[in-house]
Amino acid sequence: MKESARSVYVLGAENGLVLGPVLTLAALLVGATTYNALMFVPAVIALIAVPAVAYMQLRRTMATQPSLATFSALWLQGICAFFFGGAIMAALCYAAMRWIWPGFIIDQVQTVIEIYGAVNDPEAQDIARTLQRLMDSHSLPSAIDIALELLYVAVFTGSLLSMLLSLIIRKTRRIKPPQFKQ
Repeated sequence: MKESARSVYVLGAENGLVLGPVLTLAALLVGATTYNALMFVPAVIALIAVPAVAYMQLRRTMATQPSLATFSALWLQGICAFFFGGAIMAALCYAAMRWIWPGFIIDQVQTVIEIYGAVNDPEAQDIARTLQRLMDSHSLPSAIDIALELLYVAVFTGSLLSMLLSLIIRKTRRIKPPQFKQ
């Protein structure tokens, strides 16, 4: 079944609505592993689901939108999907760090301080002291800082992943490229 022609940006935004919850679940499960080691397996499954979902979305575009079957269009669609999905993930992770796990950032820094402080290496202990000074001076990143970093990471890694997936899809799913009238 052929879909009507739509913009690569519209497809990317629609795909981001699906990709956003998957990215959010992966991020929250990875964060939860620091509190409960049993969350590791679901976190890995969620991390594997991210490229699988992106692949299915790009493959669907390749099959249903011949005008968008070029490498650059598929790649741009993937970038848009990771941008919009990453924005959803950043907003939900911000809410989680702000209201559900308000001590998450402090807990993570405290764990690093304990680990590095226990090592008999002067450099590691220096890192632990520096982190302790940052914590004492209330200079740790805020929930919004972490959320924005998550968005940056999602867009950057999603761009690279989309490039790779676009190459794979173009090589494995041969369709006739669109013919433009001259």
